[in-house]
Amino acid sequence: MDTIAAIHGRRSIRNYEPRPVARSLIEAILHDAAQAPTPPVSGTPPFVFIVVEGLERLAEYGAAALAYAREHRKPGASYDWVDKPGFTVFFNAPTAVIICGFDDAYGQAIQDCNRAGQNLMLSAHARGLGTCWIGSPMPWLRDPATHAALGVPADYTPYAAFTLGYPSGAPTGTPRAMPKIIWRA
Repeated sequence: MDTIAAIHGRRSIRNYEPRPVARSLIEAILHDAAQAPTPPVSGTPPFVFIVVEGLERLAEYGAAALAYAREHRKPGASYDWVDKPGFTVFFNAPTAVIICGFDDAYGQAIQDCNRAGQNLMLSAHARGLGTCWIGSPMPWLRDPATHAALGVPADYTPYAAFTLGYPSGAPTGTPRAMPKIIWRA
């Protein structure tokens, strides 16, 4: 798939077929994601990928993430999703990928994870899979008990989470207009 076509054609998928994604395909996508350019600051791998598989496990984790968000919600509209009837954190995906960044003194972790996440989404799209960058489980994923349960390595923090699977339909989307550009010469 052409890179420009992938950038303009990829959509966030919020409903998936129940069939699993082959591990070899997931590994290929994560290898692509790992090609994200990262500054060689510490010599430590900049990120670790945690893959969670299985509809039941993801439903269980999604319920835990939703309960955690309800319990720790902050005031304001940004947490209204916790009260939305029928909301599912992982959108019935058969797979979720969590990108954890190495926490160093330079503060590069979140940028490293974001770059890897963009590669992950484009690679999955080019291979006929759907993704959605999900923010709703992030407070739960950063909880120390969740770290232990998922096996997040010491000195790493979850900074990005994605659903991954075969789309059950795809939104058509509307191409975005040219953004405002401020030129300085």
